Amino acid sequence: MLSCTGHDYEWDGESWCYMWSQKEDFDILTRKRRVRCCSCKSLIDIGAECLEFSRYRGPLSDIEERIWGEEVQIASYYMCLSCAEIFLNLEALKYCLDICYNMNNYLIEYWELSGFKKEV
Repeated sequence: MLSCTGHDYEWDGESWCYMWSQKEDFDILTRKRRVRCCSCKSLIDIGAECLEFSRYRGPLSDIEERIWGEEVQIASYYMCLSCAEIFLNLEALKYCLDICYNMNNYLIEYWELSGFKKEV
């Protein structure tokens, strides 16, 4: 569901949650294997344009906090070009989005809210 209010990512010390930040622009996937888009779950080919989301979580123990500090980096998520374009455009309109939700559904919801009529 599209929302203009931000999500509270403050870690309570017990539940498991993560924070993310995306790169400014598209990048080329240079990993050794293809990855799935975190939004539409399609495979992103090596060499394809995508958007990378660096992810972090709070430390789960005192030991982790001493080693990694306040933020523990976890595996990045990637978004395919199609989903990333929708994400960046809706984010520019100041919508708060869940990167794991299908961006096509967000786009359809935006069309309904804005009164946009897609011509076939």
